[in-house]
Amino acid sequence: MSYLKEFMEIFGEISRIPRCSGNEKMIAEWIMKRAHDNGFETKTDKTGNICVKIDTGSNNTVVIQNHMDMVCEKESGARHDFSKDPIKMTIKDDWLKAEGTTLGADNGAGMALAFLLSEEKSPKPNLELLFTVDEERGLVGASGLEEDMLTGSTLINLDTETEGEFIIGCAGGRDTLINKKYDFINLDAAEMFKLEIKGLEGGHSGLDIHKGRPNAIKMLGEMLGAVNKNYPVYISDINGGTAHNAIPRSAFAEFMVEGEITRKNIEDTLAEFDTGLFDLKTAKNSGSGFLTQDDSVQIVSMINEIPHGVYSYDSKMPDKVETSSNLATIKIENSSFMSLVSQRSSNPSNLNDLTALIEGCALKAGAEYETGNEYPGWLPEPDSEIVSIFKNTYSEIFGKAPKVDVVHAGLECGVIGEKFENMEMISLGPTIIDAHSPAERLSLSSVEKVARLLKRVFEKIA
Repeated sequence: MSYLKEFMEIFGEISRIPRCSGNEKMIAEWIMKRAHDNGFETKTDKTGNICVKIDTGSNNTVVIQNHMDMVCEKESGARHDFSKDPIKMTIKDDWLKAEGTTLGADNGAGMALAFLLSEEKSPKPNLELLFTVDEERGLVGASGLEEDMLTGSTLINLDTETEGEFIIGCAGGRDTLINKKYDFINLDAAEMFKLEIKGLEGGHSGLDIHKGRPNAIKMLGEMLGAVNKNYPVYISDINGGTAHNAIPRSAFAEFMVEGEITRKNIEDTLAEFDTGLFDLKTAKNSGSGFLTQDDSVQIVSMINEIPHGVYSYDSKMPDKVETSSNLATIKIENSSFMSLVSQRSSNPSNLNDLTALIEGCALKAGAEYETGNEYPGWLPEPDSEIVSIFKNTYSEIFGKAPKVDVVHAGLECGVIGEKFENMEMISLGPTIIDAHSPAERLSLSSVEKVARLLKRVFEKIA
């Protein structure tokens, strides 16, 4: 049988509900209603996580885990309000995509699959469908998960983005928030400028960090530094990036320069950069004041010095990123400059070294910093029973062996595994390309394959 019609119906319902990180109230209500309509029991905790319990009379209980939030990114100029508008979707060939926004297949596809398989009338173990909140901003829901929420000793996470690949381990990580308050001064600006970087590819700050995709904040820093070499810059506003786990796609700065400088002068200075990736235009003085030239240079220098990208590769697996950093956000708010930097690593020592470098950049600028929001890695157990069952079943159905791997990204398995020490875990899912960006797309044929695989595994352990 084909599962695509049922999948699209469920995923379509999910996609009509706003569910940016921190705004999961409506999707939580949908989960509870769908569970109750099916006669399933539900349980919630103080963090907002939901567990849907399906008793099939089996001696085995399996946890199916997904997060209910999504990264909300949209193309420049897209008229979409993530607080109320449904995701508009299109299908081309095998690919499901949104119109101008992230699709939310991460992790909405897993949510839809969880309900699809739990509602189907076929042999299965007892199921606990765990839906966590606020995963995308730092595994918040998993970190707050209360230990009486689950009874199962096997967990299947559906947040992996390559069909035919099973993830059995992941990196840990932490964030560093940099903050410095500045005094703004009033200046008579004959002309102000707005330099905007836009339309970059972006992507997942763990899964795509090795691809060398440009970071809009780093580009902005380089350009402002180039302008400042010729014309002293006074910054009025600066902003870029959206989330700790998304490579920034856009950033801007509003500033003035000393002297009778025209837009043509600045454009000539920026001629070495790809003109298709930035826009320079004149701007109106908002009256909010300016940073001094020294303070402006200090912020630009800090942006340029904060590490971004791959810091080290795994010594045993040279093609695998071990440690990385994402300069994720910058902004001026209430006269303070703030920046969020996200670090990942499967090597605690290198993670500490990288964090120290980032904190050193803050100290050099006289800024305060707070490092936290830490989450543990997940040590692989390649010989566990659940991994063996999935490997064998995949080979039986599709006639080839799956790939078994570890991933340079934070998965909730690491956090949950720390709370439930004897939990056997595996992560898998349908193929999703360019998650966390408006180019995100979902392979429908891979959805079908994952559904078939899960059904057969459930039958084996029913």
